[in-house]
Amino acid sequence: MTRSNVAVWITSGAGKPYRLQRQPDLKLDLALGSACRRAETVLHVDPDTPRQSILGIGSSLEEASVYHFWRMSAQTRARVLRALVDPETGLGWNLFRICLGSSDFTGRPYYSYDDMPPGDTDVDLAHFSLQKDLDYHIVDLLREVQAINPEVLFFASPWSPPGWMKDSGTMCGGRLLPQYFEVAARYYARAIAGYRELGIPIYAMTLQNEPLMVHRRYPTCHLSWEDQNALLKLLKAEFARLDLDTKLWIFDHNFNEAMTYPARILQDPESYAAQDGVAFHSYEGRVEQMGELHAAYPEVDLYFTERSTFGVRGIDEILQIFRHGAKSYNAWVTCLDDRQQPNAGPHHCSPTFLTVSRSDPDHVWPIPEYHLLGQLSKFIRRGARLIESDYGSARSVTSAAFRNPDGTLAMVVVNQTRREKPFTLLVSQAGRPARLQTSLPAQVVATYLWPAPLAVAAQKG
Repeated sequence: MTRSNVAVWITSGAGKPYRLQRQPDLKLDLALGSACRRAETVLHVDPDTPRQSILGIGSSLEEASVYHFWRMSAQTRARVLRALVDPETGLGWNLFRICLGSSDFTGRPYYSYDDMPPGDTDVDLAHFSLQKDLDYHIVDLLREVQAINPEVLFFASPWSPPGWMKDSGTMCGGRLLPQYFEVAARYYARAIAGYRELGIPIYAMTLQNEPLMVHRRYPTCHLSWEDQNALLKLLKAEFARLDLDTKLWIFDHNFNEAMTYPARILQDPESYAAQDGVAFHSYEGRVEQMGELHAAYPEVDLYFTERSTFGVRGIDEILQIFRHGAKSYNAWVTCLDDRQQPNAGPHHCSPTFLTVSRSDPDHVWPIPEYHLLGQLSKFIRRGARLIESDYGSARSVTSAAFRNPDGTLAMVVVNQTRREKPFTLLVSQAGRPARLQTSLPAQVVATYLWPAPLAVAAQKG
C-alpha cells in the first residue's frame, strides 16, 4: 500500500487559545477505494472541474488602522506588518482596501482631495491634492507593505466626492449632482493617477462605497444605479485618456440588492463592457443572492470587499462567499486601540484583527480571527482556483477546496459543532483512488494540504 503525507494546520476555539498551528502529518492511503464508515461525512472534491480564480484575501488600511500602525515603533511596525503580509513567515494577506479620502474610521476631520470653503466650487480641480494622504502616513505605510510583499494589491473606494459636488454641500449625506458627474470622473481618475505617480498602483476602484447609504454623520453619497451607470462610462473614458489600467468594480453594497442594482447596470451593453467586476458587502441579504447574480452573469467577476466575520462559524461564511462566486475576501478595519478607537462615525465597531494599547503602541495583540483568517490566506495563493466540491453540513463539517497555481490542493474544513466529527476524504492521484479518514475536534478550523499532483474527490459514505 502506497501512502502520501498530508500537511495539516488547525485553529481551535472551544475554550483553547486561538493559534494557527501545524499538526502532525496525516497519511493518505492510495488505492483503497471508496469504502468508509457509516454515518461519516465524506467530502467530494473534483479537481478537474475548476471554478473561479482567487485574487486575494486581506483587510483594509483605512486611516484609523494607518494611524495605529504609525504610532508603533519602526521595529514593532515592521514585525507586525510582516506577520500579516509575508507569504512564507506570516499570514500572507495580499489584498488591501484603501479609502479615497475619509471614511468613518478616522480620528481626523473628514477630508476629500479637493475641499473648498462653503459656497465655493473647483470644477477645474485647481486645488486637488493628495497631501493629506502623505501627511497622515497612508502612503508611507502602503510603501512599507509593498517592500515586505511586492505581490500585495490595493483597491480603492471613495466614501464621498468633495462636498461642493453634492446637493448636501458636505461629504456627509446627499447625492452627487448631475452637473458634476464629469468633474467627479476627472477627480477620481486624478486620484488614481496620483497614486501611480507615488509608486503605488491601484489595482481596482469601486465607484462608491455603499451607494444606497445616506448618513449625515459620516461621508456617504447616494448614487442610484442609473447615476452609477452614467458615472461608470465617464470613468472608463477618463481612465483610457490617462492610460490607467485600474479596474472598475461596480456596486460595493449588500447582497440583497444584487438583482436590483448591479444587474441593471450589467443589462447595458456599454456598461457591461466598461465594468471589471461587482463588489459586495453582507450587512443585509443572503450570500445566495450574490450567487443568483453569478448564475445570471457567470462571466462577470465578483469580489467581496467589506465585512468582518467572527469565530469558527465566520470561516464557514467566508467559504460560502467563495462558493457563491467571489474571487476575493476583504474584512473591514485591521486595527484599533483597546477602546476600539478612532471611530468618528455612528457605527459600532466589532473587535479588529489587532488591538493596539492606547498607552503603549508597541503593545499589540491579535484576536482569534487573526489566526482563523490565516487558515485561508496562508494557504490559498493568488491564482488558485476554487474546485468543485461538496459543501458538507453545518451539523457535521463544511468545506471548500482550492487548487493553487503550483498544483497543490488546499482544503479548508470547519467543525462548528460542540462535538468531534469524523469525516472521510477520497483522493485520487493519476486516476488511482485514495482515502483519508480523520476527525475534527469541536469548534476547529483545519486546512489540509496535498502536494501536486494529488487531487481530491469525495462521496457520502
